[in-house]
Amino acid sequence: MGLIDQKKDVFTTIGSYTAMMDSGTLPDSTNVFPSINNKKDIVPYLLDVLKVVVGTDALQQLTGELFTNLVDKIEPELKASIINQNTQSNAGDNVPSWFTNNGVTVPVKKIDLFGKLRTNPNSAAGSLLYGSTMSFDDVAYQAIRNGSATFSNLLITYISSTDSFNFKPALGSSLTIGGFTDTFINDMTIINKKEFMTNVMNLFYGSVTKTQGKSVEEVVQELEIQKLIDQLINDNDSFVISPEDYEALLRKAQELVNGVVYYDMGCGVMGASLPMSGMTNLINSISGSTNPFYVGNQINDTIVESTADTPETSEANKQTVKDGFFQRLINLITQTLAQAVCTAPQIRSLLAIVSAFQNNGVTKIGNAKDDLKNFKVYLKCLIQTAMAIINRFIFDTVKTNLNKLLQPVIKKIVREKINQYAGIMKSLISSNI
Repeated sequence: MGLIDQKKDVFTTIGSYTAMMDSGTLPDSTNVFPSINNKKDIVPYLLDVLKVVVGTDALQQLTGELFTNLVDKIEPELKASIINQNTQSNAGDNVPSWFTNNGVTVPVKKIDLFGKLRTNPNSAAGSLLYGSTMSFDDVAYQAIRNGSATFSNLLITYISSTDSFNFKPALGSSLTIGGFTDTFINDMTIINKKEFMTNVMNLFYGSVTKTQGKSVEEVVQELEIQKLIDQLINDNDSFVISPEDYEALLRKAQELVNGVVYYDMGCGVMGASLPMSGMTNLINSISGSTNPFYVGNQINDTIVESTADTPETSEANKQTVKDGFFQRLINLITQTLAQAVCTAPQIRSLLAIVSAFQNNGVTKIGNAKDDLKNFKVYLKCLIQTAMAIINRFIFDTVKTNLNKLLQPVIKKIVREKINQYAGIMKSLISSNI
């Protein structure tokens, strides 16, 4: 049996069990799920299985769980992977004198790919994009304002004449290369919950992008990077964006800049718009929560409000629309997680420093799209770790709900068999009396 037939069989089996418990009719073997024909990306298939087992509201609940249970526990595993990928053969060597004396100098634009460090942390957008005042990004912003600042064991100096950062070890730093990089990574915050939620919801609505006043050209460049990362997620390292995909990115960039993003829901195109005040209220209400049901409900209410002015083709399509939006959000969570481990300013800074350790003080960091190619193996390993974590989380959720379905099914089958055997034994006894 081929993979596609095996996928179909899962849906048919689940449907038969559901029909058994509901005393309904056996459903047809279904081909309606596009994920059946998707050979590489497991997430859409798992989401379709979850919908069949639990119902469409499962996607709302899963979104809440990803924003709480996953995000709250993912940090140690990500750090361990980053440390592992940055452990070099020269890890036991002393930090070279050129690093202590001259440091590593990199243009800010090569570190800050999405223009975050141009946004004041005290602004409406900045209040959602930055973590604590001790985060790398906040310290880097303070270095731009004040000339220099220290994060962990790294002294960051801003050179205004060239709009560059100079990185040197802070006083008292470890004398070995491995000790320096490990300390720096351990002191990072890879996933700040508020920033992570903001980035996901901004890709959905464009509220922050519009407030930042970015140009369409800037946003297209950002979306190109995200597209290439998405290709790596799906094991495609061609690093080629087709003309059709580029046109789609250009349309999406214009929508994000305008703050109204349009989605084809299969039953019509719908526009979604959320003002910055609405984004602020949403993120502030959910970023501190550990309750997945609350988070899912708040996001659902926001989606309903943000699409209120868009007419739906029929009342029956409401659930389809809701499922479509939450499925897109889950995909954006996946993409944002991958982006956090390979394009965040602190990761880019680490990449610049480590590449200099390997090349006698010459940093190899350059254009972001070229770096995705040049550091392909390194970045793919980090992305695969992130995807393995999120895939495992979704799989465990599906497995838990499958168990909930199977337990009563098994009990019913056993009960029916017992009654059947009891009936046979009674008939045998009565025939011998």
